[in-house]
Amino acid sequence: MIMAAVIGCGWFVYMHNRIIASWDRLLLQPAESSLPGKGPRPVDQIVHKTQEGLPQGMVMGYFYDPGNQGNAAAMLQHYLPFLTGIIPFWYTINANGYISGQTNPAVLQLARQHHLWTFALVENMQGQSVFGPLLNSKVARNRAVENMLTLVEDNGYDGVNLDWEGIAPSEQKAFTTFVAKLSKVFHQHDYYVTLSLPAETGYQPGNSWTGAYNYSALAKSADLLMIMAYDQHWAGGPPGPIASPSWVKKVLNYSLSVIPPKKIILGIPGYGYNWSSAGTQALSYGQAQALEQQYTHKTGQNHFVYVQNGATHSVWFENTSSLLSKIELVSNYELRGIALWRLGIEDPKIWNFLQ
Repeated sequence: MIMAAVIGCGWFVYMHNRIIASWDRLLLQPAESSLPGKGPRPVDQIVHKTQEGLPQGMVMGYFYDPGNQGNAAAMLQHYLPFLTGIIPFWYTINANGYISGQTNPAVLQLARQHHLWTFALVENMQGQSVFGPLLNSKVARNRAVENMLTLVEDNGYDGVNLDWEGIAPSEQKAFTTFVAKLSKVFHQHDYYVTLSLPAETGYQPGNSWTGAYNYSALAKSADLLMIMAYDQHWAGGPPGPIASPSWVKKVLNYSLSVIPPKKIILGIPGYGYNWSSAGTQALSYGQAQALEQQYTHKTGQNHFVYVQNGATHSVWFENTSSLLSKIELVSNYELRGIALWRLGIEDPKIWNFLQ
């Protein structure tokens, strides 16, 4: 679900979306972090779910367990002292409104035992080719709502998270209307609707990547908007910060002009990129740090350059310092909380500041 900046023509949007999906799959590997503070959250830190509303200061983590390898619950166990909730990245919706994917009951059971909020992420990285037909078919729309409600009810989720990327700008009204209907149905059943949305610094309805997402209109019905403030510089473009503080601040300044702060969750990245003439590689924090130590014999910075086999590499990634700069903005703006993309690839030292 790594997002992009401004994209050009329709073909480029489609190809960019496929590239994003493939790059991010490089990061969908077993977690390599060694986290402090294992064990259940102390009783006085537990957030008890109520129907009155969501807690302030939420710390959410997008959660993926590659291949259902059996260690997902153990991975989540590491994060229990720090998290308010998880957003499992398990489900795909097609153009007809049908949902596929594999639920990990052990992860959800552990989350419930520790009073974590859970939102089922439903996505499709094929973009317009899926969401155009889906949003323009009454049958498909109704089926999608029904299937998402069933998914949430059958698995004990608190709600759903739509990560619908690459929708055509011409479908803005259709998407807004769909979210309003979905929210109405879910609220009737005491469930939440949350959205993962591309970052914007201003309203650009004609923008080929972000034009379909009308923050102001969507905020009227959805409960939380996860603003994915990352990929300021993306894998297919020139090197640069993944999410510089100044850019994130611009994103938030615009977001707050049209969305109540209580509905905003700031999406923060835990990954990096290695750009070179040979191509671009997605990196976890651990991978970036290993390269930094190997080629510069230093640590502590989130950017470095090295030469390998005649090719110059420019590496940008997120570390504790860069992540804290974003978290400080969340506090200053009194937002609802943060959502990390994704658990298992971040600088583990960040959790020392989020207990």
